[in-house]
Amino acid sequence: MTGATDRHGLEVLGLDESLALLGSVPYGRLAYVDAGVPVIVPVNHGVDGTVLVLRSLDGGKLGAAIFEKPVAFEADALDPATRTGWSVVVRGRAEVLDGDVAARVAERVDSWAVGDGGSATWIRIVPDEVGGRRLG
Repeated sequence: MTGATDRHGLEVLGLDESLALLGSVPYGRLAYVDAGVPVIVPVNHGVDGTVLVLRSLDGGKLGAAIFEKPVAFEADALDPATRTGWSVVVRGRAEVLDGDVAARVAERVDSWAVGDGGSATWIRIVPDEVGGRRLG
């Protein structure tokens, strides 16, 4: 480890490296609150500058629950054999993307969701905080 460490000895990652790591994996987990209950769902995502983008099928519980609401997103990569890995957490607000931005970022997200692409809504997560840690 060459950078700063947290109180547990994990390397603290800077913003640029955290965003690069987020962009290196196609999926992560989105956390939000629906009717007072925390929910975590796996989602495909992309990185557009400092913003995360993802796709939600229209009419879904996810779409109804998170627009303009606080959310958290986490992605990671772990290697149990070497006991190494990293994790990046983004906290921020989810917003609906307009058509021009959605068209630009759509090519960056390989959505695994079943359904007609025309029935989807593109969402961005505007971060208030991005934090990454590396083990090993």
